Parts: sequence; C-alpha cells; structure tokens
Amino acid sequence: MKLRDFRIGWRLLLQERAYSIVSIAGLAVGLAACFLLLGFVRYCLDYNSHVPDAARVYAIKQRINVFPRPEWAVYAGLPLRDAALASGMVEQAAIMREMEMQLVVERQRYKAAVDVADPAAIGLLGLRPLQGDLPAALTRPDGLALTQELARKLFGAEPALGRSVKLNDSVLQVLAVVADAPANSTMPYEALIGTASTAWPDRADYRTNLRRRGSIYLRLKPGADPGLLAQQLQSFVNQHPSEVTVRTGPLGQNLNGRNVTDIALAAMPDLYFDAELAAGRYGSRYGNRGSMLALAAVAGLILLLAAANYVNLATVRTLRRQREVAMRKLLGASPARLVMQFLAESSLVAMLATAAGLVLVWLCLPAFAALVNRKLDSVLSPANCAAALALGLLVGLCAGAYPAWIALRVRPAVALAGRGDSETAAGLWLRRALTVLQFSVAMALTATTVAIAWQTDYANHADRGFNPDGLLVLDLPTDSGQPAAADFLAALARLPGVHGVNAMSEAVGRDDNMMTGVMLGRHGDAVRMELRTVSPEFFSVYGLKPLYGRLFDKAQDPPDAGKVVLNVAAALALGFATPQDAVGQRLGEQLVIGIAPEVRYQSLRQLGQPLAYIARGGAVASLRADADVATMREAILPLWQRYFPEQDLELRSAASMFGLAYQEDAQLARMLAAASLIAVVLAACGIYVLSAYSVQRRRREIVLRKLHGAGRAAIVQLVGREFAALLGAGALLGLPPAAMAIRQHLGGFVEHAPLGLWPLAGALLLAMLVALAATARHTLTALRLSPAAALRG
Repeated sequence: MKLRDFRIGWRLLLQERAYSIVSIAGLAVGLAACFLLLGFVRYCLDYNSHVPDAARVYAIKQRINVFPRPEWAVYAGLPLRDAALASGMVEQAAIMREMEMQLVVERQRYKAAVDVADPAAIGLLGLRPLQGDLPAALTRPDGLALTQELARKLFGAEPALGRSVKLNDSVLQVLAVVADAPANSTMPYEALIGTASTAWPDRADYRTNLRRRGSIYLRLKPGADPGLLAQQLQSFVNQHPSEVTVRTGPLGQNLNGRNVTDIALAAMPDLYFDAELAAGRYGSRYGNRGSMLALAAVAGLILLLAAANYVNLATVRTLRRQREVAMRKLLGASPARLVMQFLAESSLVAMLATAAGLVLVWLCLPAFAALVNRKLDSVLSPANCAAALALGLLVGLCAGAYPAWIALRVRPAVALAGRGDSETAAGLWLRRALTVLQFSVAMALTATTVAIAWQTDYANHADRGFNPDGLLVLDLPTDSGQPAAADFLAALARLPGVHGVNAMSEAVGRDDNMMTGVMLGRHGDAVRMELRTVSPEFFSVYGLKPLYGRLFDKAQDPPDAGKVVLNVAAALALGFATPQDAVGQRLGEQLVIGIAPEVRYQSLRQLGQPLAYIARGGAVASLRADADVATMREAILPLWQRYFPEQDLELRSAASMFGLAYQEDAQLARMLAAASLIAVVLAACGIYVLSAYSVQRRRREIVLRKLHGAGRAAIVQLVGREFAALLGAGALLGLPPAAMAIRQHLGGFVEHAPLGLWPLAGALLLAMLVALAATARHTLTALRLSPAAALRG
C-alpha cells in the first residue's frame, strides 16, 4: 500500500460522510467493547503476576469440617508457617494477617486494611519499599509501613516518615512507605505492621495457637513436591492438641472419618481462579476461569459483529462503485493495485475507528471499572493501546478482503454498459450468514441477560421471613466492652421514633461471622448446627411470632440462662418427629422453649440450615424506626460519639444486606446487558444494510410484480420473507445455547424465579421488532418504486 492509496481513501470518506460516520462509528463501538472486555480478562489472568517466581509460591488453604457449611479459605492456622519451614521443602515462608482497623492521626480517624506481616514477606511477595526501612517497620514493636496512597491520604504532601499513628491504643511510628498493592492481587493491603507489633493482640501465641489464623505463603525449593508438603502439613494439623480435642469431643462425633481441618496448597498464579475459594464466603475476591473465557468469547463475537457490519457496508458501497472500478481497470490498474487500494481504504477506516474506540474506552473506563468492581487503571497502558491499534489494523485488512475480491470480479464492459454486475450468490449467502450470526448472538445475549437479571432481582426480593421496612442495622465496636454497648443500646431505644432495639451476632443477609456449636439430640447424640446469639428483643423487633411454644422474652430469659429457640430444621435434626415435639424438652443443659419461623440467613444458593438461637446479644445492633437511614443517622450520631468517640458510625437498612450475596450476579447482568445492547444495535445495522441491498438487487422484480397486479401486501411479503427466514435461522442458532446458559446459571440456586421460556420468547420478540424497524425504510422504498425509473436503470 502506498501513501496515495490512503489519500484516495481519505477523499472518498469525505465525499460520502454518512457512510463514513456509520462505518467508523460501528467499528469504534465494537472495538471499544472488545478492548474493555479483553482488558478486563487480561487483568484477571494477570492476578498475582507481581509475585517474584510466582510458579514456586503457594498459599495454604484450609477448610474446617466441623462447621455446618465447611468452605475453603486462604486462612490457616499460623503455626503452619514454622511447620512448613521445618519440612525442609520450603525456602521462605511468610504470614499476612488481614485486619480492617482504624488509624488515628491528630484525632482524625481513617479506616484502612492493616496487615500483620513478617520480614520474609518483603522478598517472598514482592513488597517494594519506596522510602524508609521496611525490615525495621516489620520488626520493631512500634513500627508501621504505609502504602504510598494511604500516606498521601493521611499526611497529604507532607513527609510520612517519622510521623506517629495511633492504632489499637498503640502509638506507632511510620518507618517505611511502600508501593501500593497491585490492583490485581489477592493480597490487598494499605498498611503493614510486624508480628511483634504492640498493636496486634495475638502476637504472644501466634506461633503455637492453631486458632490464630491468617494467610500463609510459601516459596518451595526447586523440585519440591507441593502434594507431599500438603500431606505433611495435614499430619501436623491432625496431631495438634487443639485438633485432637475437637476430634474427640462432641463436635468431632459426626465427622465420619474426615479431618477436623483440611489443608491444601494453591499456587499463586492459579489462586484467583481457585473454584473452591470462589465458592466460599469471600468468593467476590476471586474469579471464574470459565466466565473469563466466556467474556473473551463475547468480546470476540462483538468484534466479529462489528466487522461483519463493515463488510456489509463496504460490499454495498463497492457494488455501487463498479463503474469507477471498471474505469480503473481500463486505464491499466493491475489486480494488485486494486486490492491495495481497497485494503488501504478499509485500513484507514479501521485505524480511525480504533482511535475513536480508544477515546470511548477512556470515557467509559471509570463506569466499567465500577461495574466489575475492579481497579482497571492499567488497561489504557501504552502497550495495550499499541495492541489495540494492531488489532484494528488486522480487522481492517481482514474486513477489506471481501470488498477487494468483489472489485476484482467487476467486468468493465458490463459495468460501463449500466447493467449493474451484481454480487455472486456465494457472496450474498456469506453476508446473509453474517446477519444470521449477528441476530443469533444478539438473541442469545439478550435472553441470558434477562434471565440472570430476573433471577438476581428475585433473589434480592425473596421472602426473608420478616418485614425489612423500617429496620436499620449498625455494627458495634468489638472492643467497646459490654457495659458501653449495653448503655448505648439502652440510650438508642429511648430516641424518638425508635420502636425497638436488639443486638445479635450477625446481620441477616451477611455471612461474615459464622458460629458453630453442638447440641445433644433426643437420643443423646451430638448434633452440629449453626448458632445465632441474639438479645431477647430480637424476635419482637423483627416482628417474628413463634410457630410452637414461645420466643425469648426479656423478663423471662436472661443471657446464658440455658434456654434455646430452634428453627424447624434444627428440631428435626435433633431427632424429633415433629418440631412441636421439641418444645419443653431439655437436651443436656439446654431447654428448648420454642420453634421460631424460618429466617433466610443464607443466599438462595444454599439450603436452610439447622439453627439454634441463644439469648446472649452480639456485636451487631438493629432497630426499627419511623425515619429513613439519613435521618436516623443524624439522630444517632451524637449518642454514638458519646459512647464510641474513636469509631465511625455506619448505619444501613436491613434490606440493603440482602444484595450482598448477589453482587457478582448483578455485575454479570449489567455487563451482559451492555454487550446485548451493542449486539442488538450491530444486528440492526447489519439487517438495515442487507435490506438496502436486497431492495436494490430486486427492484426490477418488484416493479414487474407491480405491473402484473401485485398489491402492497404482496410486496411487503416478498421483501419480508427473506428477513423472516434469516431471523428464524438466528433464533435456531442462538436460543438453544442461551437456554443451556440459563439452565447452568439457575443450577446454582436452590430456589428459582418463575422464568419458564419467556426470556427466550422475549429475546425473539425483541429481535423481530428490531428487524422490523431496521427494514421498514427500505420496505417503504420498495412500495414506492416507480416502474418506469426502475426499468430504465
């Protein structure tokens, strides 16, 4: 290709501005969507790539089987670090104990992710010091290291080194500033303290107490077998006295040969996509490799649809330029020269579209990052932009090949005689196939989006067993002490507009604090179940009535009085034939006083669990009030500052807790909705272009039918028959995969929204309306065709 080819292409773009705008805009949208999706996929695939020699670095996973809902987590007993080093298979081992704490600087409070780490973490995990002495910060009892971002937040432009920060009643000194943790890291941190820090309450026994848990990372020696190491660590845990006590006690009676605690290793490059971790309570921190591959496929499909649109537009334009092509051939233009000209034009359009697409990416990146809940600042790196330009050029060359091939087939004599050499049957069927592909993708994405969004909305609004209207939730400081918390709750209950206050171990809808206990069954066997500690006011505040017996009452049920309330599943699990049979029964030291109605604590992905309520209170308060969250926050704030001056107040509605378990589903639905919109628009453009060419190609047939008496309905049927067939083929191609995707998504839920087939039918109906709107103009053109003008052409 020569520079002259691009100049000619530029002049042609200026001459046909409507065509140019449509061509560039369509490709730009497709390229932008593809760039964003592929950028997100690459961002996820690069998780933990900053860790030096990541292939030899492993994290210890742990699953506690005595819990009613055992789940894997990168959260293991800290004594395993020394056990791993003693195995002889590990070069380095480090711990990272994540805690969310408040830092106080000159009476200003800042919430931050503070990690306890030992000096080995510096080299093992790639911590990069920017200022100060990082080993000292992780060794001295008063040492503290801040990330660059947190240092700027705390001290602005002033130097952070040497400044004092209060943390957990300890005054620490900033001894180092480190680079911010990479956004695509499974180990986020904002501040670091050492294992000897006075701010860490577990520093005294973390080496021996297996109940002190955190993340443990190991760099294995070359050739070391991670499976063998996992076996040795499992043996260490099984022989630990605390594990033996649990295994031989009531909690261990129902293990049926399983370990109390399972231990496994996960390699750092695979940690983000670990399916077992993604299935746990902290699954939002992890990804699904299959979903990433699906997103990459969607990105490729969107780009293919955009390229197909350009091919359709360029083909119609090439057919209209046959006389120009014929003249070039007569004037001596070689086949290679013609091909270079058309490839130059398509490459110019593609490069302009890529530049416009990058601008769109820059404009949409903040919204897209918020949508996927990830920091994607590195997506628009110079390397990625260069890759996008290369991809755009490749798309341009590929998309320009078919119009160039049509130009080569132009016969000068026929074209100059005005008989309009038309596209070959094979070429026409190729463009029809592209249109079918466009509509199949649009229908598949639309149906899947509707189903996922509908199920997510259904889950968010599913019956929780109580009325959440007017219920507000706040977390009490865990270090506030029982008297301060009790006095605060009493004062809170006296506020105007407050109609009840209670305390509990965890908010309904949130699953961070899970408690497990053992109750003696009817036949003396130990039954493991989930526990919820609540104050006696819990049931009245939540408006719950007993199914059988009675519920807690403040006057009759003081804390830890040996009385419990069960749900139906717990009563049956304890061996009673019916729930009411459990009321009044004493099981060991526990007296069952009633059966509570079902409250859905877990998401719709989990079956209801046996649950026992104990009258004890907890660190989460809820209240029923007349006013909204903002109004009540203003009313509660003075009380809060009086009792907890060092803590921030976070007040939420109880209803807002319901969506916590479905955030990933909502994000997926929004992403698919954006992709569906793009696919529908591209499909509409594709069938619009095809209908324009179809009417132009068949104009003589249309007017001859008119001359032989065909009415308007017959002409509409003639024009619409082709597109109805294409739409039907698209439905047959796109809707079955959509049905499979919907079934797979719903398979993860124990309760489904009443979907049926209407998402598929709705997607088909939308495609029909889009096709009707896109072909309406050219159908009207066919109805208005003048026989005399058409036959002269």
